Amino acid sequence: MWLKVGYTIARVFDRLHDKRLRARCTEAIVRQIRWELQTTSHTSISPVSGLLNMLALWLRDPDDADLRQALAKLDDWFWEDEEEGARVVGARSASWDSGFALQALAAAPAFDGVGDALQRGADFLLGEQIAASFDGFREAYRTDPRGGWCFAGGWHGWPVSDCTAEAVLGLHAAGRGAVHASALRDAVGFMLRCQNRDGGFGSYEARRSAFGLEWMNPAEMFGDSMTEQSYVECTASCLAALAACAEDVPQIADGAVTGAMSRADAWLRRTQESDGSWRGVWGVQFIYGTLFGIRGLLSAGAGPDDPALRSACRWLLERQREDGGWGEHHSGCLTGRYVPHEESQVIQTAWALIALLEANEMNWIAISRGARFLLDAQDADGTWPKQDMAGVFFRTALLDYVLYRQYFPLHALALYERRRRERLGLAAAPRAADAPAAPSEAAAA
Repeated sequence: MWLKVGYTIARVFDRLHDKRLRARCTEAIVRQIRWELQTTSHTSISPVSGLLNMLALWLRDPDDADLRQALAKLDDWFWEDEEEGARVVGARSASWDSGFALQALAAAPAFDGVGDALQRGADFLLGEQIAASFDGFREAYRTDPRGGWCFAGGWHGWPVSDCTAEAVLGLHAAGRGAVHASALRDAVGFMLRCQNRDGGFGSYEARRSAFGLEWMNPAEMFGDSMTEQSYVECTASCLAALAACAEDVPQIADGAVTGAMSRADAWLRRTQESDGSWRGVWGVQFIYGTLFGIRGLLSAGAGPDDPALRSACRWLLERQREDGGWGEHHSGCLTGRYVPHEESQVIQTAWALIALLEANEMNWIAISRGARFLLDAQDADGTWPKQDMAGVFFRTALLDYVLYRQYFPLHALALYERRRRERLGLAAAPRAADAPAAPSEAAAA
């Protein structure tokens, strides 16, 4: 209703406005559009705003130079395959996927090719960090992007706190963090710029507005998108990355870093639900949020008997299904409630297992049942089948992360194998030719 009232007022004003004021405002907006295009390799933050930017320039001059370059980049947003045909993607995810893939591969036994993959993946990530500030970022109302990683690649120009954190964690897992101290320092600087006053971390920047603006959201498919908030995923990822940076380069752990980590830990504890879970924003939903909540507490130094940690593990264990897996339905994202899925989901089972294993959960029977579900669900070629989408954008738009169903199960099984061998007193990791061991009654015993 309020949006319609605003549009009505705008239409009346449009007939009565001062044309000189209108011209000044239009010029200011066009300058912002050009800056956005020029700092994102003429792709804009997404095709949603990108198409609007192109239309605005076309209305002024169909032969505009920035418009021509943006049109040439439009194909980069298209994705086509034989299975589903052509569609427009919301984003490319090379840096995001690479950070998680490196962590999964580093956790796996030393199979042939893993070392080379870690090296090449780390080199890719190092080349995608934004090395310098953009001229005019303050005038464009942007946070200094120096040191950050984008969801896609450095060409995108919009670094994100948790994309930066997961890239750092990927480098750390690959053993490359300590030899790139300057890159880590710049990454720490960017992440700290994304921390909110409440201790949590925003996504693209820290929150700027003193009050919420969601009441004037004009979008019909993106909820909670008008102002930055503190997110459990971003907060936990940044906590883990700051801890990894301090481990790789001890000089990084100054008062600003330790203070930021302490405030982030306090925010995570305040925002934990009474049942032990956290509600995620960028994935479905409570299982995803609880994975990151556990990761954050551990990174801040929570011990195995920490009440918040044990409460989170208990919440996950209580939602394990009869077949050993976990499954949460995306419909709960709209209501803020946990809605069980009618069948177990590979990705969410991997999330739950990673959380339980990293938290050193002692219910080995439940963990082994979860690992057995993943092994039974794996196809002969080593992949896992496609199921429901597990990614979410602002809690309302489902996203299909194709590689989630590959590296998260791999990571979960790698952690399981390591823990299984520790329980059996087998110190050495299996050689490349060794077959991965399946969970069994003996292993559970």
